[in-house]
Amino acid sequence: MKHCIIVADKFDPEGVSRLQARPELEVLYEGGYKRDRLLELLPRASGLIIRSATKVDAALLEKAPQLKIVIRAGVGVDNIDIMEASRRGVIVMNSPGGNSVSTAEQAIALMFALARNTPQANASMKQGKWEKSKFVGLELTGKTIGVIGLGRIGKEVVRRARGLQMNVLGFDPYIPPANLSHLEIDLVSVEEILRNSDFITVHTPLTDATRDLINKDNLSILKDGVRLINCARGGIYNEDALLTGVQSGKIGGLALDVFTEEPIPADFPLLAFDNCILTPHLGASTGDAEFAVALESVDQLIEYFQNGVARNALNFPTVDPEAMDFLKPYFSGGEKAGRILANFLKGGVQSIHIDYCGEIAEYMTQPVTTAILSGALSVAMGDEVNYVNAPVFARDRGIQVSENKRVSESGFSSYVHVSFSAADGQKTHLQYTAVHREPLVVSMQGLPLEFKPEGIMLLVTNRDVPRVVGTLGNYLGDLNINIAHLELSRDDKGGTAYCMMTIDELVNPEALARLRSLDNILGAVQVDLR
Repeated sequence: MKHCIIVADKFDPEGVSRLQARPELEVLYEGGYKRDRLLELLPRASGLIIRSATKVDAALLEKAPQLKIVIRAGVGVDNIDIMEASRRGVIVMNSPGGNSVSTAEQAIALMFALARNTPQANASMKQGKWEKSKFVGLELTGKTIGVIGLGRIGKEVVRRARGLQMNVLGFDPYIPPANLSHLEIDLVSVEEILRNSDFITVHTPLTDATRDLINKDNLSILKDGVRLINCARGGIYNEDALLTGVQSGKIGGLALDVFTEEPIPADFPLLAFDNCILTPHLGASTGDAEFAVALESVDQLIEYFQNGVARNALNFPTVDPEAMDFLKPYFSGGEKAGRILANFLKGGVQSIHIDYCGEIAEYMTQPVTTAILSGALSVAMGDEVNYVNAPVFARDRGIQVSENKRVSESGFSSYVHVSFSAADGQKTHLQYTAVHREPLVVSMQGLPLEFKPEGIMLLVTNRDVPRVVGTLGNYLGDLNINIAHLELSRDDKGGTAYCMMTIDELVNPEALARLRSLDNILGAVQVDLR
């Protein structure tokens, strides 16, 4: 069966050709679709590649029941409702690497234009003027530039600014300073950048933390005559504050490639100022960048449908292939552990605690936690839940999830201990590890109980008295159900015992209810892990 892929916006021809060459993909592309036509095609789509023109909102997602992945060919995903996509189990990716250099070069180009008044001088010359004294500029060498956001693009800007022999101040709260030491710049606070920079450029997403980064309240602390550059997202600088700063002379020049409203309105106030350079969102608009982004997007899509790897996913944990090789049995084991424990509890799951012990603690364990959540929620939600939307559904249901990492305290080099608590006070827990790249449960309820989580499992709690196992065997035999595997454990002699059986067929609900009423049986849970 082929996966239907829709390329919704204008796209590089070589990228389209690369997709069309894949026999497992059916590619729909007509140079860009109008929304009505796109909505007609979406019911067939497994994958969707977009640029900035297509808006992926709830109405669009509603029309795409088979959609598994949306890829934004570029960095910004403002036109994608990521939360709604997550609720529907759709992975959202972007392609941040392809246009990093082009955007960084645009920022540097705008900095040069601000420093030397190049656009204004060009416009003057085309009017037949020779106003040499009017356009006196300044050298960049020795000036201080503040770079806010030190991701891919920010790092490229830093490298070029250092090559110009500028003093570089940097800020990024999400990257450990040790990971930025190779840049050889001064890492300072945002306030220090605002106070001390001759030029400021931002390279961050637009979030609650970055919105109005420069505003009317902090405009006064800027260095007099500072020049501001924004090739990231409109709204990082408050546009009303920019107008105030330009009017007062506090801001010596602006170079904006992005705006809160695009295209800008005809009466946009900053159009009236000669020291404001405005460009129509050209950061990634080079043939080189468009080609690189197209190929990056295509490679991501092919890798996902071929190997299940979600590279640059924004709502799904990305795992590199080497880590995936180690973690794979913990994914499948986690999902099955979640299903077993959720079935074991009579009430709804209220909290989940996970201990990652030993070697696994050295890896990114978020995907394993997601697998456990997916398994737990599938008991009530069935196929509606998957690895993408499980964290969203868990939050919606008020399930508290906590994790801890520690060194191994048992005979296993690596294991996971999972504990569930229910609203009615019930608790249950198990521990699993990986043996020969397969998950293996090694304890349940704190007792040694070793079994492979697979097939149809019958978990029985009983009094530790003679003949219980025989009673169970006879009962299942009368139902013509064969026992494939059986494990036993108990807390104390004569206390509570646990019997885990793998059986060949499901016990019907009426027969399972009768089983629970047998002498010395305290409880029985059936879990289908096929």
